[in-house]
Amino acid sequence: MIDFQMLRDRARYILIHPVKAWEAISKENRSVRTVQSSFLIPILVLISLSAFAGSLIYNPAGLSILFPVLRALKQFICFYLTVLLSAWVINELSITFIKNKNYSFNFKLVTYSLTPLYITVLITRFLPDLALINILSLYGAYILYTGLKTIENTTGQSLLRYFIVALLTIIIFYLAISWISRSLLEGIYFAFAGVV
Repeated sequence: MIDFQMLRDRARYILIHPVKAWEAISKENRSVRTVQSSFLIPILVLISLSAFAGSLIYNPAGLSILFPVLRALKQFICFYLTVLLSAWVINELSITFIKNKNYSFNFKLVTYSLTPLYITVLITRFLPDLALINILSLYGAYILYTGLKTIENTTGQSLLRYFIVALLTIIIFYLAISWISRSLLEGIYFAFAGVV
C-alpha cells in the first residue's frame, strides 16, 4: 500500500527545508528497499500515470492506445535506471572524494535530489504546454549539494568536486537513458502500430 501522506510530506520537506530534511534523512535508518517502496516507486508510478493520461488527452495524430502505454513505460524506466545507475556510479566514485563508500546514502542522495524534476515532469507530462516549468528542476542541484554537505570529515574542495561529479553523473545518465528508451520504445511502437 502506498503511503501518499508520507510521499507528499517527504517531497514537501525536501523542497522547502532541504538542510533540515537531509539532517533527518541522515539520522533515520531507512534501507534502500524502503526508500524505493515508500518514495521512488510511488512517485514514478504517478509520473507514468501522468504521461499516460497526457498522451491520451493530447493525441492530435490519433495514435493508438499503445503509444500512451509505451510513453508511461518510458518515464518509469528512464527515472528508475537513472536513479539506480547514478547511485551506483556515484558510490563507486565516492572513495576518490570522501574516502567512504555508502550505497544507501548515495541512493538516497540521487533519489531525493531529483524531487524537483519528478514534480515538474509529473506536471508537464500531463500538461505539455507548461514545459517551461521544467527549468525549476534545477533546484535539485541545490538539494544535491545540501545532501552532500551532511557528510562528515570532508573538505570544501573535495565536497565541491564530489558535487560536480555527482551532478554530471545524474545529468548524463538521465539524458542518455531518456534518449535510448525513447528511441527503443518509439521503434517498438512503430513496429507494432499497424497491428494494434
